[in-house]
Amino acid sequence: MNRIITHQSSQDGKRGDSFEKGRLFEEYIIKLFNERHFSLQEWRKSEKRTGFIPFTHSFPDLELIFMGKMNHRFAIECKWKQEFKNGKIEWAEEKKIRVYKQFQKEKRMIVFIAIGIGGEPSNPEKLFVTPLDKICMHCEVYESDLLKYNHKPTRRFFYDTVQLRLW
Repeated sequence: MNRIITHQSSQDGKRGDSFEKGRLFEEYIIKLFNERHFSLQEWRKSEKRTGFIPFTHSFPDLELIFMGKMNHRFAIECKWKQEFKNGKIEWAEEKKIRVYKQFQKEKRMIVFIAIGIGGEPSNPEKLFVTPLDKICMHCEVYESDLLKYNHKPTRRFFYDTVQLRLW
């Protein structure tokens, strides 16, 4: 009798682990929003998928509305990395960046990139929140370029409706 034995490759194991880390970081980011001022409209949770993957799953992880005198819609792509390597991280592949830019243009919605570094995905040591337009030309970003977008990891978010920034 022939038996087919399949082994999960170490690459699949790493990928599954990265999906879990991504989901935990997304949960962490969501908790930084006060429900009185923000409404979560869409959450494309990080999860391992098989077969066909809907194109919309390539869109930013979160879509929110800031509820002030006027409602302001925006999206966030969440990225957690263990550390900077040689002072930089690769935050996205070119193909994904193109999708984020197209999403921003078509939906007329600002896209922010939330980058957590170190600690755990559910409690990063550092947090940077940058508009996509400030880093979209590069797959890699240097820590020195992110410093102006530093956000205290325990501080809740607020949306500046004049400057259209998340801080």
